[in-house]
Amino acid sequence: MDEHRGTTPEIEERRVRLRPENDAVGTWLERLFDATSELVVFAIPALVLVVLFNSATLSGRTILTATGFVLVAAAVKRRTLAVGAEWPKTSTRLSVARLAYFNAVVVCGVALPGLVGVATGGGPALLLPTAFVVGAVGAGLFPPLVATLGR
Repeated sequence: MDEHRGTTPEIEERRVRLRPENDAVGTWLERLFDATSELVVFAIPALVLVVLFNSATLSGRTILTATGFVLVAAAVKRRTLAVGAEWPKTSTRLSVARLAYFNAVVVCGVALPGLVGVATGGGPALLLPTAFVVGAVGAGLFPPLVATLGR
């Protein structure tokens, strides 16, 4: 055992050895996880509000908004969906932008389906897909908006 590092030569060899790359499914799952964690962390204020209202309708809309957002964000991160710009890296300034933007997307995904339902006289079959589309469009517009406004 190396007294200076507290490891054995076998452990050091494993640390140096290159890890195999993920296959397509593994990469897709990584991007889904990244997008989900990013949305959940930055949209905590909106998610807490939905929980406080304790409404199954709002919860359903929130879940579908998040699902649409995460699927599109993961596709943009993986570069299987081109939206005009890459998914922005994280920085202090962009963290503030993410906080504002992601919460706005979640709030729109909760509120807009109700407004669409009232305006069109549509039933519940229209409300949940609208929430999904709000999340998907919200994620798709984020990278080009950041690119346009500057990092």
